[in-house]
Formats: sequence, structure tokens, C-alpha cells
Amino acid sequence: MASDKSSFAGGTRRVMLGGVVCAAILFVAFIAWPLMTENQVGTPPGGANSANNSETTVGRSAPAQQAAESTAGKNDPAGQEDSTGGRARALKQTSRALQLDERQRQQIKDILSRESAPRIAQPSFELMIGTAVPNQVQLQDIPPEITQVMNGYWGDQFVLTKDKMIIVDQHTRRVVAIVPIV
Repeated sequence: MASDKSSFAGGTRRVMLGGVVCAAILFVAFIAWPLMTENQVGTPPGGANSANNSETTVGRSAPAQQAAESTAGKNDPAGQEDSTGGRARALKQTSRALQLDERQRQQIKDILSRESAPRIAQPSFELMIGTAVPNQVQLQDIPPEITQVMNGYWGDQFVLTKDKMIIVDQHTRRVVAIVPIV
């Protein structure tokens, strides 16, 4: 009977020791795993820091659009935002590559060189058609000459960032065009 008790106690100790060892291994793995992995949960490939990858924008893994426009934003400047996000969807769904030739780009560049336009070093919003522009970003009305060159965006506003002109819908403050090399 005494030997049964001692073998039972020895087996219990082994099970307890095994459980403690497993718990210790899991604890160390739980602590070490985030330090050893390159792409931590919630961080896009390339990181959220635009200095690491200029094609990654604020908090997203999608690359920034380089030259794009929304036909809905271009041709319907009076579009209003609604509670269902219809205007934002319409802007995104009608996104396409920007259609400007070198002569038009040069005209826009010349017009902007005469303007004292607001400029931001690093946008705090994603450079994608349909993205909301924060109220803190100062915008300026688009000169009528640019609306003539681009054949649209009447009454909209813009801001310059690095080498791009960002055209913003006047009512919804959403990006409707990204014009490079200005």
C-alpha cells in the first residue's frame, strides 16, 4: 500500500513538472515571438513608416496612386456626401489613370509657379482617389486656368505635396485627382 502511494505521488510530480515545463516554454515563446517575426500583426509589408517605403501610405499596405483621377469628381463637382458613403464609393469606382499629355502638364506647372499654393511635406492621408482629407490640411481654390486645361474640377480645391498636386472635392473633402510632376 505504501508503494502504491509513493508511485502515485511520483507520477503526480512528473505530471506537474511536465505542466510547468510546458507553461514555461509557451511563456517564453509568447514573449519572444513578436521580437523574432518581421511582419508583426497590424503592420503592413514595408512598414507604416513612409521613409522605409515611399509607396506605402498612411497605415495601409496598398500603394499610393501616382497619377489618377475620378470621372465622377471631374464631371460632377456638386456631388454631396451622404450617410451611406455613396459619394466616396462613386469617386473610387470611377477612378482611372490620369489623362494628361506633356503640354498640359507643363501648362499646369506654369500656372502653379505663379500661385502661392499651400504645400504639405508629408500628407497625413492616403494618396488614393476617394480618401478623405483632414480638416487640418489647408486647401486653396483651383485657378480657373487649371480647370480649363484639365477640362473639369470646377470649384474644387487643391494642395501641393512633394511633386504632386492633390485635387480635393469642394463639398466632401475627398481626393478626386492626383496630378504628378508639378
